[in-house]
Amino acid sequence: MSSIHITKKAWTKMSKIIGYTKNQYGFLYSASSGGCNGFNFKLDLLDNKTYLEISHQKYLTVLKERDATVYVDPVSEMFLLGTTIDYITQDYSNGEFESRFNFIINKDTMTGCGCGISFTPKY
Repeated sequence: MSSIHITKKAWTKMSKIIGYTKNQYGFLYSASSGGCNGFNFKLDLLDNKTYLEISHQKYLTVLKERDATVYVDPVSEMFLLGTTIDYITQDYSNGEFESRFNFIINKDTMTGCGCGISFTPKY
């Protein structure tokens, strides 16, 4: 069991994206340097080259539900532990003006910025 969680709404959206794009690999969840708080969350569709680079790794975390698959970048995984991937649908009455994936941090292990895109691990 992984300590990276994905909500039902996020799985549903990922499944729709995979179906629409006919992507056969799934998504890569990773962290990259940058942003206003140190690291950025990244959730990208996998291409063939990246899939071939990571799929053979011995300790690769793979999360799967129905026809959607999320591979957790092994280099980023220690920074992403405890996070939740959610999907927020546009709702003007609640102040949501765009539909997007939302990354929820574990406040015991990291701090986040106001935009919800970047974070800093607590050491």
